[in-house]
Amino acid sequence: MENVRRAAGVMASVIAVSMQVWAVLPDRPAAPPCAGFVAVAADQRGTVGRSAELGGATVTLEFVETPGGIHGFARGQGADQVWLDWSSTGGDGWARCDTPTAAQPATDDPMSLLRACGRVDDVVRCTDWF
Repeated sequence: MENVRRAAGVMASVIAVSMQVWAVLPDRPAAPPCAGFVAVAADQRGTVGRSAELGGATVTLEFVETPGGIHGFARGQGADQVWLDWSSTGGDGWARCDTPTAAQPATDDPMSLLRACGRVDDVVRCTDWF
């Protein structure tokens, strides 16, 4: 019984210390969501890989040749907001880049996918993964 009380006391101390440390550490993301992207011009036009209609608006995933190779970026016509999602897990999980002039390298890796998403009012629509 003494061991149970001792273990409970140790756990309570660990939790209290953990919560204090957690409370004083600033929120630090592992990396900015658009880290490693290249910039494309705001009026850049590319080859359309995928598109999606969104209540009169269109969202496209476009590709352009840059000095670093072929890159994909999101473009919207009439959307309130446009962003680029990318996945390194075949679409099972993904990250989002809200910078409309950011382009991600396109690869032949079937697990490395891109899609463009947009929002009009409160409705969100994304292209299929490419």
